[in-house]
Amino acid sequence: MAHALILGASGISGWSLLNQARTYPTPTTFARITGTTNRPLTLEQARLPADDPRLALVSGIDFTKSVDEVATALRDKIPDVETVSHVFYTAYINADESKGQAAANIDLLSVAIKAIEKVSPRLAFVVLQTGGKGYGLMYPDKVTLRTPLREDSPRIPRPWADEVFYYAQHDLLRDLSRGKTWTFSEIRPDVIVGFAPTSNAMNMARGIGIYLSVWRHVFGTGAGSGGSGGRVEVPFPGSLRSYRATHTDTNQDVLSKMEIFAAVVNPEGCGGGRAFNVADGGAVTSWSEVWPRLCERFGLVGVAPPPSPDAGTGTAFGSTSSPPPPSMKDFIAKHDDAWVALAREHGLDEGAARGYNWDFLHVMLVECDFDREYDLTRAREVGFQEEIDTVEGYFAAWERMRSAKQLPPF
Repeated sequence: MAHALILGASGISGWSLLNQARTYPTPTTFARITGTTNRPLTLEQARLPADDPRLALVSGIDFTKSVDEVATALRDKIPDVETVSHVFYTAYINADESKGQAAANIDLLSVAIKAIEKVSPRLAFVVLQTGGKGYGLMYPDKVTLRTPLREDSPRIPRPWADEVFYYAQHDLLRDLSRGKTWTFSEIRPDVIVGFAPTSNAMNMARGIGIYLSVWRHVFGTGAGSGGSGGRVEVPFPGSLRSYRATHTDTNQDVLSKMEIFAAVVNPEGCGGGRAFNVADGGAVTSWSEVWPRLCERFGLVGVAPPPSPDAGTGTAFGSTSSPPPPSMKDFIAKHDDAWVALAREHGLDEGAARGYNWDFLHVMLVECDFDREYDLTRAREVGFQEEIDTVEGYFAAWERMRSAKQLPPF
């Protein structure tokens, strides 16, 4: 009897794992699917079928406690915890300055796995979800990025490597699994596009959805600025360089299927600590291809940013004849009343626009002005073939958000 335990189940990755594990690779793969959340969350609130007896959401397990305390909590709160066979680790903690992000997240994983080992003798596979930080994507001016990014790329040098706790997490699982009956795999998405049932301040699709909703509310769709048959234009809020830079986004459902695939479909080929990139598919894309289609979904016309005075660097916007597009953060701050009006009209969260992390979106759309596409050869070699058109992935996420009243229905 396979029992999936998903740590961090209310997030963009964990929620999709809960949802996909019900049917992928088959509807009978898992006899139990348990997710842990920091705050109480019902299946109804998570927009998951409450009548599925396999599903359970559990809150109140503090993984910052000792191994013994966490093991006791697991026994007390999780039905049939002794049958847990597959662990999907998507948890993350914002630590206080006294401990630091790296140390806190390494300890979190260590306690979780050691506690699970204590309560479940059937543990067979652990999936560790990491990401592009391991390639140095946060330090493009400090480290050399060789695209397409491959799993066998060397770790980035210190001191920047000290900020990448993924390395220590991988090494921890390697050491913990040595001589044991369980193994593990590391899965590396790039930026994840998808839906989460709770507030997620770093959900790129949600931020873009809010931004375009407000733009449409403020400017309409028909009284345009010319050049588009009277339709309203939305300049890409970055530089020409970031508009043209290549990347490979990761749809949440493709990501969760890859993680389940590694754990239950091909554990022999994916275990032993092997790392796998995962992205929408083999096609490399750029905002120049994605932005117009995203805007079109809102009845708007997505256009390139105006040329900068030095278009070769992409470090400055605008000219005397082409004013720079407003930053997303400034635009939303100026038009928060427009979002409040939309929220009141459609029953949405009035504070969603103010509460979103616009600095995160600025990094992804503006500061990521370099090529960062993934190589997917390794995933294909072990038999994983799932893919999705990147823009269709955004559309699917937005439909889920609209159904959950996170975005207005247009």
